[in-house]
Amino acid sequence: MNMYGLSETTGTSTISHSQDFSLHHAGQNMAGTHIKIANPDEKGEGEITIFGRHIMMGYLKNEEATKECFDANGYFKTGDKGRLDKGRFLKITGRIKELIIGAGGENIAPVPIEDAFKQHCPACSNIMVVGE
Repeated sequence: MNMYGLSETTGTSTISHSQDFSLHHAGQNMAGTHIKIANPDEKGEGEITIFGRHIMMGYLKNEEATKECFDANGYFKTGDKGRLDKGRFLKITGRIKELIIGAGGENIAPVPIEDAFKQHCPACSNIMVVGE
């Protein structure tokens, strides 16, 4: 089953249910999780934001980064683009920033890496490069 989450959300925030799921989506919000799409465009796509008790309180000793990742209502800004289909199924459609900053400070564009991987391994139609 499909799920979606980040380390800042202490794991998953959405989950698919065996009797109510879509293979084309990242699931529905879990109990106690509130998901909204910030600044949606005409297609309903915008930044995925999440609120709930499972969201981190902030980055340790980094107040500036903490302030940047929460909106005025306390929703965590994930940096991922998406939309809510049928008002409940989360569809991830991209990233807000298409660059990963590597440990050495280099800029890495993940899309060409993902596209090359999918070309060489068609069975892996859904892949995402993540940087640490």
